[in-house]
Parts: sequence; structure tokens; C-alpha cells
Amino acid sequence: MELTPTTDMKQLFLITAFILFPLMTSAQRHIRGLESNADLDMTPEDSVGDNDKKIVPTEVYAWNIDDVYGNRTVTYVDTLHHLYQNHNLNEGLEGHYNHLGNLGTPRLSRVYMERDEGDEFIFVNPFDQFFMPTSQFRFYNTKSPFLNADYNLCGDKQSGDSHIKITFTTNAGKRVNFGALFDYIYGEGYYSNQSTAHMGASGFASYIGDRYDFHFYYTHNHMKLAENGGIISESYITNPESQKKSFDSNDIPTQLSNTWGRQDHDIVHFNHRYNIGFTRTEGDSTDMKEVFVPVTSIFHTFHLQNMKRRYIAYGTPKDYHTYTFLPGDSARDKTTYMQIKNIVGLSLREGFNKYAAAGLNAYVGFDHRSYEMEDSLGQGRFGMGTHKESDILIGGQLIRTGGHLLHYNVNAEFIVAGDNIGDFNVNGHGELNLPILRDTAQISVDAIVQDKTPSYYLHHFHSKYAWWDNDGMDRQFRTRILGSVTLPKTRTKLTVGLENIKNYTYLVDNGELISENLEPIVRYTHNINATQCRDNIQIISANLHQDFVFGPVHLDNDVTYQTCTESTPLPLPTLSLYHNLYLKFKIAKVLNCELGGDVKYFTKYKAPTYSPVLGQFAVQNKDNQVEIGNYPIISVYANFDLKRTRFYIQYFHVNQSDGKYFWAPGYPVNPRCIRFGISWNFYD
Repeated sequence: MELTPTTDMKQLFLITAFILFPLMTSAQRHIRGLESNADLDMTPEDSVGDNDKKIVPTEVYAWNIDDVYGNRTVTYVDTLHHLYQNHNLNEGLEGHYNHLGNLGTPRLSRVYMERDEGDEFIFVNPFDQFFMPTSQFRFYNTKSPFLNADYNLCGDKQSGDSHIKITFTTNAGKRVNFGALFDYIYGEGYYSNQSTAHMGASGFASYIGDRYDFHFYYTHNHMKLAENGGIISESYITNPESQKKSFDSNDIPTQLSNTWGRQDHDIVHFNHRYNIGFTRTEGDSTDMKEVFVPVTSIFHTFHLQNMKRRYIAYGTPKDYHTYTFLPGDSARDKTTYMQIKNIVGLSLREGFNKYAAAGLNAYVGFDHRSYEMEDSLGQGRFGMGTHKESDILIGGQLIRTGGHLLHYNVNAEFIVAGDNIGDFNVNGHGELNLPILRDTAQISVDAIVQDKTPSYYLHHFHSKYAWWDNDGMDRQFRTRILGSVTLPKTRTKLTVGLENIKNYTYLVDNGELISENLEPIVRYTHNINATQCRDNIQIISANLHQDFVFGPVHLDNDVTYQTCTESTPLPLPTLSLYHNLYLKFKIAKVLNCELGGDVKYFTKYKAPTYSPVLGQFAVQNKDNQVEIGNYPIISVYANFDLKRTRFYIQYFHVNQSDGKYFWAPGYPVNPRCIRFGISWNFYD
């Protein structure tokens, strides 16, 4: 069974193209006028120029909100030029992620301090290239309708991938904005039985008023992933001369076929607040105006997640899994998760007078969760079982965003009743700007103290090939401090972090040996389980980002050093490097160009393996461990930016040669290939 676009999907693309074509045609009619006014600071009143020629304002603003209070944090509109050639790679802009090779496959950052807490529905966590949490969802305000179309292509229908992402947003007046987002990833893959097809669609709206504001979005995702279990032997890559014949990448046999993981997500998030305050007169005698000053806000946040995952397998080799827990020859595992979360709170707003240097927020919330998965019904019968949990939580925040010298944000949340009573999370972020040697040093500190019950799926999981009930698990206790210093003029950023973990919870493969001296390939079964490390684990990390400029020659460097006291449950590479050497120049004063090459590298380590049955990364079998790394991945590229258009061409993995290239055990890096991408902004 191949994951190819269905007839309905093809019709959807035709309809989308039919709708977008008039928009693009209209945009092209105005493009010269837009480009000639690209750098003007326009307002709607300025939209009529000489000879009554319409000039379209092009300002677009974007922000994120936090998932509790709805506080806005200004972010960039996704139209950046630098490193555009890497934005669609699974390994990330600077190559920090391990993954399975194909676009849209699960991934895990090798840089520990970049790993976030993740979702309670753990199956979405490895898909953070596609799955978007609330804190990363962009809201907009624009002076004219804005559409960004981004398209990326690699290879052909038999072995390549493509990614299309369309963002549209427009305002209805100064305060109301709405829009939509469409995201589609399709990858056949350079190795067999690893195709991906992810489709996501979102609608969003916001209103920013003096006394009332709200943010709303709805997202639906449908994700399909063919699971191949990795190639049957790494010798096809590491020692191809040992094979009786040569193999193309998609001819190398894999562990699994006719095996898929599928997910469906429906997410609704709504935050709104009502401001109570007063008006005051500001300005001078020639320009006086009434300004509303909020003093107190009442806010409410509603969050709904309805998530489903299925694992479907036909003809799985009998010796691939150690145990079979459900009857039948095929696997059709299913689990569903639903969360309904309501939060109500009160804010004392920052800056309403000179003594209110910080804002103070407090809230109370109710979190209800429902889990459904296979369960034993007794007497050899199995069916779907349901488990429900609820928690009452309280929290607060102290925040300062105004001023130039000092900013900070301290959050605390405690579960005071319910199934996870006693859990708490206290975290903070602070920024200090200090003048140093004709520069301004930006010093930031992040800290976390957390005692949290691991995900329900790490306590309990039931399926055909993996089954556990770990009622004896303790809460995982974490403390972290992360500090950084940024010197903008020298293009330097140094970040140092220290974390301590007690009761680290993780997945491990403890399969059994099934062949030795009977065939050339020694094989083990697979048996995934969840466990805890009772010892304290310390992780020390240092990251240096240093860029150099010598006229048109640029050299960007990202170096990460890590060490861990317990490398068995938490394997990390000692070094992870990214270097990017390029020429930066303009042609005819309008075409921005970057021509260069980059290299990604990490030292050898016993990287986490991947479990298809869970769609998660896990610690390798202690009796069957392999190391990956110590191999540079070099690519060359040309990156261009012309007014409203960005495009690139990249020759990926040009140094493919010596047979050490793996992103994860059993999952090779894609062979050398040409990648292409284009992003176009349209206004009006």
C-alpha cells in the first residue's frame, strides 16, 4: 500500500489553484507598484499617490501568545532570507535534529537544552516540524491583505518530497484580523517504505481593542507515515562492497513493509479578556488625544484537543517483535486523547502608573483528560478501555515588558486537587541590557524548577506489540538554569546551561537475540518499554554562536558542547557543529544573493533508536548498540531575495562517499540531491 495523494486530494489542489490563480494574477498586476514602494512607511491615508495611482501599504505585523494569559510577544513574519535554503530540512536550520531521512518523519534534537516539555499526547512530539503548539501559532495585523505562498521540491515522484505552505491574512478595520493557513507535506522518500503525507489547515482571528481583545484559532491535522523499521543491515551503507550487487537507495531492503502510523488532530484555542481602566489626555497643546489606560483585566482561556493515533501493520515478520499481546495476524492499534482545559484569571496590568513597574496575574483552572486504548476485558477478551483524569490548578505570573534596561517574566503553576495533585512548575526568564565597550550586552537567564507526573502514556500503554502498566513511577523532578550573553556588534552569543533530573523517564528497547552465527546478519527482536532512572542526572551544555564578516565573505559558526553524567538513559553527542561559509552581495541593487556551502557534524555517540510501534525515539538495546556520527554532511547553495520573492537552489550532501551517513541507527541520510524552494508574498 503506497501513500500517494488520493483523487480527492488532487481535486483539492485543483480547487485551491483555481481559487488562488485570480489572486496571484491580481498581485502580479500590482507587483511593480508594490516593489517601487517597498520601503515606504505607509498608512491607509497615504494610499493615494501622484496622479491618483494606488500605492498599497505593505506593513505586516506578527505576534505569538502564551497559552494561559494571552500575552502577546512580537515575532517575525515568516519571510526571512538568511538560511532560507535550510528552512525545509528535517534536521533544522543548523542541523541539530536526528530524524529518519524523509521529509516529515519524526525527529529529536541532539542539543538537549533545545528539547521542550512536549505535549501530554506524546505521539505528536517527534513531529514538531509540522505540529504547531499554541505558543508558536502566529497572529497578524496587516494594512492590506497578505498572502505568502511557500513551495519546496526535491527529487521526483519516485524518491523525492514536496512541501507547500500558504498563509493568508487580512484586516477588517484596524482592530480585527482573520486568516487561514494550509500546510501540506508529501515525501516518497529515497528509501523504500518511508513515505509521508501530512496535511494541516487552520483558521484564526483576533480582535485588539482598548477594553476587549481575543485570539482564536482552530487547527485540523491529518498525518500519514509509512514505517520501514530502518534498513535491514547498515552494511548496505557502511560496506557496500560486501554485497553481491550494487543497490540504489530505494532498492535496499527494509525491516518492515505494509506498516503505517496515522494521526488526526482537532485543536481549538480561545483566549479573551476584558480590561477595566481609565482614560487620560496625552500629547501637547497642538496634538491632544484621549488614551485608554488598562488597570485590571479579567481573562478566560479555553483549550480543546481531540487527538487520535493508529498503528496499522500487515505481514510483520514473526521475529521482529519479542511479544504479541493481542490476537490476530495484523495490528490495528488505536488510541485517542481528549483534553478540555478552562482557565479564568485576573490581571493587574503593568505600567498604568509610575509605581506599577510590573504586571501581576493570577488564575484558577480545570483540566480534564480522557484516554482510550486497547485493554483486557477478562477471560481472554480484549476491547477499548477508557481512563479519565481531572486536575484543579492555580497559577500566577509576575511580568515586566516595559523599559529598556530590565525585563522579566516569572510563572508558577500548582495542581492543588485531582489525579496529579502535588505537581508544580515554576519557571522564569529575565533580560538585562548593559552598555559595554560601545556595545549593548544582552544578558538573559532562564530557570525551571518542576516536579511533574510523566505522561499517562508512559505509565500505561496497550497495543499489539507493546504493553505496560507502570503504576510505580514517581514524579520527574527537574531544575535548570540557562544563561546567555549576546554582543550584537561582534555577532557573538554564548549560552551555558546546567540541568539536574531525578527520576528521568524514558523509553528503552530490550529485545532479545534471535540469530547468531546462523546468518551473516545478527538480529534482535524489538520490545519497547517505559522506565525511570532513579539516580540524579546532570547535563552541562555550552553553545557558542559566532559569526564573522570580511567584506562580502561571511562565516557563521554554531558550536555546542554537552556532557551528561548518565549517558545510558540519556545519550548525547559531545560536540554538534554547524559552519556556513558564503558570499553575500547584491546585483543591480535589488537582488540579494548568498552563495556558499555549509557543513553539519556531530561526534560519535550511541544515538536513540526509533520504535515504529510507538512512533517514538528510545534508548538502544544494551546488547545491540551501534554508534553514528563523525561524518560531515556538506551542501552548497545559492539563496536569493528579490523584493517580494525568495528562492534557492541547493545541492544537498555533495560529499556522499564513505558510507558513514546515518541520522539514526538504521536510518541513512538521503543521498545527494538537488533541492529547490520559492516563497512569494502577495499584497492586495
